[in-house]
Amino acid sequence: MGKTAAHPRARVHGIRAVERAAAILKAFSPESTALGVTELSRRLGLHKSTVHRLLAALEREGFVVQDPGSGHYRLGLQLFELGSLVVTSRQLQQVAHAYLEQVHHACGETVHLAILDEGEVVYVDKLESTRQVRMYSLIGRRSPAHCTGLGKVLLAWLPEGALEEVIRRRGLRGYTSQTITSAETLRDHLALVRQRGYAIDNGEHEELIRCAAAPVFDYTGQVVAAVSIAAVGVDVESRRFQEYISLIQQCTRAVSEALGNGQWQTAGGSDAHRDLRSR
Repeated sequence: MGKTAAHPRARVHGIRAVERAAAILKAFSPESTALGVTELSRRLGLHKSTVHRLLAALEREGFVVQDPGSGHYRLGLQLFELGSLVVTSRQLQQVAHAYLEQVHHACGETVHLAILDEGEVVYVDKLESTRQVRMYSLIGRRSPAHCTGLGKVLLAWLPEGALEEVIRRRGLRGYTSQTITSAETLRDHLALVRQRGYAIDNGEHEELIRCAAAPVFDYTGQVVAAVSIAAVGVDVESRRFQEYISLIQQCTRAVSEALGNGQWQTAGGSDAHRDLRSR
C-alpha cells in the first residue's frame, strides 16, 4: 500500500508554521539583535504561546539561542553557517568567472563551474557552447555525481566516510552502458582521478556528452568546486580532447591561486596560470 496523503488542512498548518518561523527570524536586525517572546508577539501579531513554541523549535535546530540571563533570543550560528555557504558560492562564482570566459574563448565548448551539495552536483556558473548545442545543465540545476566529470572530481577528494555516505544515500544508478554502477569500481576510479588530477565523463550520464573536469582548491587545500569542459561526440583519446584536459587544468590552477591556494606554485601551477592568462 502507498503512503497516505497528508490532509490538506495539515499541509496548510505546516506551511503557516514555516511562514511564521521565517517571520520570527526576519524580525531580528542590526537594531534588534535580541528579542523576547513578548516583543516578538507584539511585532508579529501572534499569540505568545505560538511564538514560544516556534522559538523552541528554532532553538533546537540552532537557528536561535536564548540568553539565560535576560531570556531574550538571538540568531544562532546555524544561520551564520548557512549564510556562509551562500557567500562562498557567490564569491567562488565571481572569482572564477573571468577564467571560465578565457577557457570558453579558447575552446568554444560548454564550460561549467559546480559544487557538491548533499551528494549531488550543483551548477553555479555556465557558459554555453558556441556550436549551437544546448545541454541539460542550467545554473542551479542538479546532476548525479558518480557519472559526471564534475561529480567524480568532487567525490574523489571527499573523506572516505563521506564518500560512503553519498553512495549509500544516492546510490549508483545506471544512465548509459558506460555508467559506473559498482561501488568498488567507483572507489578505484576515483583513486585514479586523484592520481591524474582530472576526471573524464565518457558518455556516462548522457551518451553523446564527453567531459573533462578538474578540481578547484581553496586556501586550506580543500576541494571546493570543479570546472569542466563538455563537448558532444568528441573522442576522449583525440588531440582535441587532450587539449581540453590541459585547458581545464590550467583554469582550475588559476582559480585555486586566486582563492589563495599556493600549492600549484610548487607543482607547475604558476606556468599554467600564466599560459591561461596570456590567451
